[in-house]
Amino acid sequence: MDKYMEMITHFLEVAKEVNYDVAALYAKEPLMMQILGGIILFIVLIIILVIKSKMRHADAHKALNNLESYVESFEEYQDNLRKILKTLKGAKGEFLESLKAKKEDYYKEQLRSLRDLPLEEKIDKYQEMAALYSELANAARDEELREFYAEKSVEILEKELLESISEYMREFSFTPEDVVALEKIVTYANSKEDPEVVLSIVMDKLQGVDFGSNLERYTFVQNLDAEKLGEIATYCAEQQQKLFEDGERVVAAEVLEYLLENGQKERVITYIKSLKVPTHLQELYYRFFNQKGLEELDFAFIANKLEINQEYAKYIEDLVTDKWRDDKALESVLKNDNITDVIGHDRVRIIIERIDLLRKEEEEHEKLEEALKLAKEAHAMALENKNRLDTTNDIIVSEVKNDEASDDETMITQDKESKL
Repeated sequence: MDKYMEMITHFLEVAKEVNYDVAALYAKEPLMMQILGGIILFIVLIIILVIKSKMRHADAHKALNNLESYVESFEEYQDNLRKILKTLKGAKGEFLESLKAKKEDYYKEQLRSLRDLPLEEKIDKYQEMAALYSELANAARDEELREFYAEKSVEILEKELLESISEYMREFSFTPEDVVALEKIVTYANSKEDPEVVLSIVMDKLQGVDFGSNLERYTFVQNLDAEKLGEIATYCAEQQQKLFEDGERVVAAEVLEYLLENGQKERVITYIKSLKVPTHLQELYYRFFNQKGLEELDFAFIANKLEINQEYAKYIEDLVTDKWRDDKALESVLKNDNITDVIGHDRVRIIIERIDLLRKEEEEHEKLEEALKLAKEAHAMALENKNRLDTTNDIIVSEVKNDEASDDETMITQDKESKL
């Protein structure tokens, strides 16, 4: 101890000698200057830590007061609880007792702040809240608080969030917005160790849904992303496909209209042919038969043998009248299912005879055309031969004239020579 006092005394004397010039003092006593600097730095750090601690405690007390009277939004609850978290390990006295007394109220109020949010936001915020409560449980030294926060961190996800998802699915209305929410639910479910706990809530709702009852539900399935929704999308697509398989399901007229407008005519035709529900077939008859300018669709109704109020015979007769001079068109009419049962064998026979007559007339017309063609070709050949003969005669006459002229010239020349 005396040694240290001597060192300090000596250091002070040197400082006085150099008139407390730091640079000169450091040159003479570097070790003591370093020690002194370390001590000063340590003291400053202690002061800073004490100030920060005081500030954290002040923030924590203020946060507790805020929770009591000023907080409304979920984010404000989170922010104030994070401030409390920073001092929770050392919490004691009045602060600790106040927090313990009001912990349940704060919990319920924070849950209430989520009540009116969209489900997509709720899922994120429930997870944020559960994570913070887990941190609070780990930080709390008080057993009562530790057990409370640990219990609530589980309850938030396994009870509160599941109830929110269940409530949402009860009111599920199959809009494009619901597709987005469904994707969020499935994403959350897949993040859990046991996804079926969440997915079963979704499936319970979807299993009772008729995806052909209206256009909104039908197009809902079309909007599902198989990559994001996996088995949910597969299930819905399979249920929708079954609407068209056995003829026992009622697919709304507006759905069939949508299919016709979007290039799925064959699906509608097949459905109408196989439909086994007379009341629904009657409804579709009034809406679609002879209304769309699609003979294939009209003949799908005629092919269905269910008894309904209809005018199939008149439709066929009008069609036959329009096509009376077209054998192929008449034949296409007869090729459709159930035509004989609708207009009778006698009428079918008349149409067949008409087809035969048209084809005979066509054959005779073709023969006449062929004969005329041959006659024209013969006439053309005769003209060509005549032209060739005339040309040949002209050549011969020309040559004869040339020969005669040559002979005349020869005689004149000989006559001149004899006179000479």
